[in-house]
Order: sequence, then structure tokens, then C-alpha cells
Amino acid sequence: MERYAHDYGERLGEMPRQNPPPEGELPFGPRNFSMYRPEWNPVVLEGSNLGYRFAAKNGEGRALHLDWALRAVLYSVDSDGRFKRVLAKKQRRVGIVGDLDQLALTFPAKHPGYYRIDVRIRDLERGRSVYYREHWRVLRRSVDIDLTVSAAGFRRGESVYSLVQNPGASRIFAPSYFDLQRYEGGGWVGVPQPLTPAAVMRTSWWIDPGASAPCHRYDIPADAMPGLYRFVAPVYAVELQREVTVTRSFEVEP
Repeated sequence: MERYAHDYGERLGEMPRQNPPPEGELPFGPRNFSMYRPEWNPVVLEGSNLGYRFAAKNGEGRALHLDWALRAVLYSVDSDGRFKRVLAKKQRRVGIVGDLDQLALTFPAKHPGYYRIDVRIRDLERGRSVYYREHWRVLRRSVDIDLTVSAAGFRRGESVYSLVQNPGASRIFAPSYFDLQRYEGGGWVGVPQPLTPAAVMRTSWWIDPGASAPCHRYDIPADAMPGLYRFVAPVYAVELQREVTVTRSFEVEP
């Protein structure tokens, strides 16, 4: 089944001259010193932040001797990455740093659209520098949650796969286990499923905008009653700050 309900970051991979920061340690500076996106993803929601923050092992109780010049420029671009205009700049020189918040190179994500951030870090003492460029997308917040199944009808002995999809521009918590019901006597009644770790733990997955949760699998017993069934999944919508119940039905054929 599909990994993405909607790949909001697809265009970003096609933008020109991408050079994002490394996943781990920076090429110069203190050991175990890195920069990261506050939202961990270049696709962010309106009202959050674009840009980078810095992290260091034991950073809270540690004075870092940097002597660096930092510069970040935020650009507006079109969906092909073509320059539109300069929106904001940040630059500073830092020496001894005890609070890593002093180094933050972030900009508010005010409006939906595509953006680019260019960052230059210069080590003034050693004369070294690095340059990074990354494209970003800001989404207007929306809630859209779906529950899908691998087919509309099944025979006894077959496996049904179902998953929660998040095509909306918001974050959700999706359960790892779905309840199963059968339509009987004018209403829905619960159907037992095999006991699995997911059924016992009832854990939830954090699902980003456009992503899908892992599959829930149900093996239809050979003696299952034919008829209309459905999965039921309680999903917590962070944007709404409440639980939303989503369902999807399928047929077990005689």
C-alpha cells in the first residue's frame, strides 16, 4: 500500500543546487556539534519555523569557543526553485557561547509557498567556511484523515491490509491496531481478532502531513461469516486537539 497519501516534499527534491547541512557533525568546530531543522523536515506548517538550530553533546553545561560569523538569507522561490525575492537576512558574530539559542538561524513560516535558505558559517580563527542551501515548503494547515483497505472484497482465508493516511497538512497520532466490526441486525458488532503485541500495547504512530501509517493486517478465518465488515481507528488530530474516529468497510464474500 502507498507510503505517502500526498508527497508534499516531492518538488523539493527537484530544486536546483541543493546542498543541505550534514546529518551529523559539522566539518569543523567542536566535537559532536551539529545543526538541525527545528521541525526535522523541510516541509513545515504555516505558523512554525524555517531554518536551523544547533546542538552539542552536553551543550547545556558547556561553554563553546567558536569565533564564528554566521549568515542566513531567506528567499521566496517558485515551485521550480526559481528566485522571486529576498525576504529576510540574519547575520551575527559569535565568540564564547553558553546558550545555543544564540546561534539559531530561524525565520517564521508566515505564508504557504516555496522558500530557500542559504547559510554560510565562517571560522574566523582558522579561515575555514562552509556553505549550505536548502529548499523548503510551507503548508496551509488543514485536517484530512482517511482509512484505506487493500481491496473492496475478499474471500475467506485471504488477508486484509488497512492503514491510516494523512493527506491533510497537519500532524496526527494513528493507532497501530484497529478494531474490527461486522454489520449484523441493523447495527455494527465487534469481531474478535487474534491477540498480537499491537493489540495488547495499543501504541500510536506520529504521522506527518502527507504520510501514511504502517499497515494493520487481518487474516480472515476460514469459518468467517460472510457479510459487510469495517475497521475502526481512533486518530488524534493535533490541529483539532481531539480524537477523530475513521472507518473503512469491506465485504467478505460467501
